[in-house]
Amino acid sequence: MAPAVIKSLLVAVFLLVASQGGAEAKYASNLHRTGRRLTSDSSPPLEQHQVTSVNHCLHLCQGATNCVAINFGTISATANCQLLGQRACDGLPLVADAAVDYYDVYDGPQNLTAEAKTPFWNDPGCEQGGYCAAECAAEAVGQFCTVDAHCTAKLKPPSGHQCVEGTCQPSADFWELRTGLALPRWQLWRIDWHVWTWKKLKPGTCTLDFTIKLGVGARVLISPTWIDEHVATRLVFSFTTTHMTLYYHDATGAAHTLVDNASFLNLVSTDTFNRLKISWCGGTLAVGPEDNPTMITGQATVTQPIDFVMVHSTNNVPSWMYVDSGVADRWLFEDSGVAEDAVLEVGPSTYAFRNITPSNDVTVKYDCMAETDCLVMLQGSTAAGPRYVGVCVGCYGNQESCLAYFGDVTGNVLRFVTGPVLSTTQYNTFTVRFNNGHVTIHRNSNAIPIYEVDAPHPVQNIDAVGIGGCCGRKYIRAARYDPTWRTDTWLTEGRGFSASGALP
Repeated sequence: MAPAVIKSLLVAVFLLVASQGGAEAKYASNLHRTGRRLTSDSSPPLEQHQVTSVNHCLHLCQGATNCVAINFGTISATANCQLLGQRACDGLPLVADAAVDYYDVYDGPQNLTAEAKTPFWNDPGCEQGGYCAAECAAEAVGQFCTVDAHCTAKLKPPSGHQCVEGTCQPSADFWELRTGLALPRWQLWRIDWHVWTWKKLKPGTCTLDFTIKLGVGARVLISPTWIDEHVATRLVFSFTTTHMTLYYHDATGAAHTLVDNASFLNLVSTDTFNRLKISWCGGTLAVGPEDNPTMITGQATVTQPIDFVMVHSTNNVPSWMYVDSGVADRWLFEDSGVAEDAVLEVGPSTYAFRNITPSNDVTVKYDCMAETDCLVMLQGSTAAGPRYVGVCVGCYGNQESCLAYFGDVTGNVLRFVTGPVLSTTQYNTFTVRFNNGHVTIHRNSNAIPIYEVDAPHPVQNIDAVGIGGCCGRKYIRAARYDPTWRTDTWLTEGRGFSASGALP
């Protein structure tokens, strides 16, 4: 019989080796671990012995405290059995050694069954590269593992998953957005005062847990919606520091009030974050604190699926909320959304925002594919409060560029014809710079700006940047020029997706 055939038979026999010589049985598996050993230098053995069989070695492991694996084979002149207190892969690679086989040892047979049923075990790369190879790693939550390393090679981000009782699960501070991707819990969502901003809901989500702090004088609106536009079904939780109103728009867009100005005293504030829960399961709108989440309720007629949620803060002041889980930027629901150069799909009349270190000199470079109005929105401060200046590229039907002010100063100024500069079929690259009020727009590789003006109204300490605008959907690529756009754009203060582990 050929040596390769003999080796295959040995793997099949040793897969279900068990020792019954004590109060509890031990089970050992060496699938994709034959001809490999865990080195003594990286993990000194608990004990080593000369034994007559692998069963005898397993029996000794059963009686040894903290024994979770064994090396069996020609180890030295006096030892062929090593009892190990740490498993392979988590920083302890298996070393090729034709004379030794490594075994993981389990308390019960269920892990052996789980191994055999896990699809990735049949991957040729797993068979060739061995148990610690990336090809042997789990591809989804719930798949088999023995160590955390089996949950970090393919699942994203690496710090977002761990091995729990033999299966890969999201780490305690993460939640599973979709197969293969987890995001940090309790992400900060800055509730913008100029535009509504959207997130997509994980399928099946009809409740949100969050903490919230209102801007002084603000009314906050949280609205689960049918799509990421202001049409058709929208369920609205509208509240201040004193009152809560519930209403909804049905599939035709008609508005219906359910609860008008119910008392909401001492439940939210402008000084601290307070925990709330909202739900809309089956069309029943409910809101309240963590210990009384149905304090205020109303029944809506919902005939369309609720797939998005949008938020807004009124009276020219932002508010803030930390969301536990259940929502994320829409592009993260696709594999391409976590690519190094992901395309940000921005809905009509909104922006993809991110925080920046306050500065009076800000440059934003990005690719845009849109029909019209591809703005860079810059939020700064004035004595009267926050102020936005938008640098509008290809506005007014893709014919002009201008500055657009929002806040204590409003209106579009310094309009100049720049000709068609946007396209719905191909990307154009724009470099927008706001340097102490001096504004330039460069298009593609042209050295001469298509737009250059001095802003008539100052904006100081710019601390937030958005890309988007009105009048149609935009497709934005920005991470290729600035890796800080490689986040879930939650404005996470360093806890976003890109800070959770290396992207592929």
